[in-house]
Amino acid sequence: MIFFILDSQGNSCYRSLIPDTGLFAASENDHDIDNYDVKFYFLDIEVSDTTTWLTGSTTILIEILDNNTDSIVFDMSDSLFTDSVHIDDHAVSFGRSDNQIIVYPWRKTEQGSKLKVKIYYHGTGQGSGWLSGIYSRYVAAYDLNVTWTLSEPFSAKNWFPCKQVLTDKADSAYIFLTIDSTLKAGSNGLLTGISKLNDNKVRYEWKTYYPIAYYLISFTVSDYLEYSFYIPEESGDSIFFQNYIYNDSVYLEQNIEKIHRTSDIMQLFSNLFGPYPFREEKYGHCIAPIGGGMEHQTMTTQVNFSFLLTAHELSHQWFGDQVTCATWQDIWINEGFASYCEYLTNQYLESRKAAHIWMIQAMDFVKSVPDGSIYLPHEEKENVNRIFDNRLSYKKGAVFIHMIRQELDNDTLFFSVLKNFQLDFANGNATGPDFKNYLEQQTGRDFTIFFDQWYFGEGYPILNINWEQQNDTLTIYTLQTTSVPDITDHFNILIDYAITGFDNDSVIRFRMESNYSENKIYYPHPVSSIRIDPDYWLLAEVESIKNINDTTLPDKLFTVFPNPAKNNINISFKEVRQTYNIVLTDISGKIFRIIEHSGELLTVDISPYPQGIYIILINNDHSMHPAKFIKI
Repeated sequence: MIFFILDSQGNSCYRSLIPDTGLFAASENDHDIDNYDVKFYFLDIEVSDTTTWLTGSTTILIEILDNNTDSIVFDMSDSLFTDSVHIDDHAVSFGRSDNQIIVYPWRKTEQGSKLKVKIYYHGTGQGSGWLSGIYSRYVAAYDLNVTWTLSEPFSAKNWFPCKQVLTDKADSAYIFLTIDSTLKAGSNGLLTGISKLNDNKVRYEWKTYYPIAYYLISFTVSDYLEYSFYIPEESGDSIFFQNYIYNDSVYLEQNIEKIHRTSDIMQLFSNLFGPYPFREEKYGHCIAPIGGGMEHQTMTTQVNFSFLLTAHELSHQWFGDQVTCATWQDIWINEGFASYCEYLTNQYLESRKAAHIWMIQAMDFVKSVPDGSIYLPHEEKENVNRIFDNRLSYKKGAVFIHMIRQELDNDTLFFSVLKNFQLDFANGNATGPDFKNYLEQQTGRDFTIFFDQWYFGEGYPILNINWEQQNDTLTIYTLQTTSVPDITDHFNILIDYAITGFDNDSVIRFRMESNYSENKIYYPHPVSSIRIDPDYWLLAEVESIKNINDTTLPDKLFTVFPNPAKNNINISFKEVRQTYNIVLTDISGKIFRIIEHSGELLTVDISPYPQGIYIILINNDHSMHPAKFIKI
């Protein structure tokens, strides 16, 4: 899902812990919603393009997981009124409590038994906030109305009874939609029939036989024009591509080229991640004034055919629909990968420059606030605005994947991991740690530190670089601080240094494992400048890069004496005009002490420290000034 504008409202609900899993269900009270497994949904409802009012029934085929189950609970908004409930064609009693319906079986149920629960209901489907489940709007530009659903994350219950648990995907679903005969209704799977009914009504009969998460079931209804064709696959087969667009000849003329570009994106993603997951049914779009897009399985609801919006939502068919986040705390599985697919679409279908611009903007957005993790902390798990935080779940999530790609430094291996991940987790769910473990299995690499600092951790490194060239030796001094030193004191990172010379250019890469590094390389070519991260792999801020042999730079900021020293060293400043931030490290970069000082002379007690070589680093006007001394 992607939105261009978000308001300040959000839904929230209490989610009960699923026994033995550590996962959370989107339930709003303590009734047990986990004593059954959903097998099938059959929605048979009458809807309109002018209102969110609906009426009809939802049949849910379930398998009982516990012996002696005496009640079955479904999520169902209080705005929907229940007319009756039947189990296997027997009328049964039911109760309502806090956006749930509690159904009481007419006979004793045992583990493994299957029940067909049919709930008749009516009402104006609605919720609160910006993700309320079902919407109806008038589109003035085309003089038509549209009603559509958007159930992510907790709002499917606002228009049909269901089980809002991500890990309980239905094996299949029917969505039958009764509408005026002048309209069209789009939904999941294949349109298996359009039945004529009385009173100028028709019923659109959609069926999907792929596993589907509750929030991906959808419909849209409007005065639509269908524009469909087939997208060829490398295998020689083809994918049915079905679009319900506003019934306006000018609209089609304006968008036909953009619609056809979906073919290029489909072929790209099929090559990178494996064949389109739902190719036996279709892919398609329903246009609605949604303000962005929502990746409803096999038929995305979208505001327009913007190239990157189409790419983002189509990629969700792999990352989000075929493989779904196991909890909303792991939304990165959906949105981080879909956002990175925007970058990949630029890289492969537009230009290297377009991809760089996308990544620069994404990194700048992430750095606009110093903290925040990709993973949702426990206390934020019900916060809809935090789940869909564009900076963290989307853009930082995408940058994180980009840095994994740099760490592997092997695109064949990187895309092999993504493709195999889709195969092994197909039609199921995954957490962020699941992907980490899979990445490690596939590559033989340990990504614990990487995930700790970038996925679960917060902030980003801030770099100051000095360099000098003496004859054929180039020395690069790098000081690292962080945007959130109280949370993350340093990052283990790969840094690319682009070296520009008068007769030679090259890029070298060093790993920085601490706050300070000093790298010497043989470089016989005269160096004119150094640039950091020329291909935009690293989420970092570069404060300064200076050649310390540049004669235009001011004289040395400070001196250290005595050197070597046993008990104390003195730091004498050339001028006293501000407070200096002084960092004392050993040669490995381990920080021993940080001092703020504003006087002319500072005496530092070094007697507690072991013998060895130490480094003093002083920041001044976003410039790093180093000096060494020896403790004897």
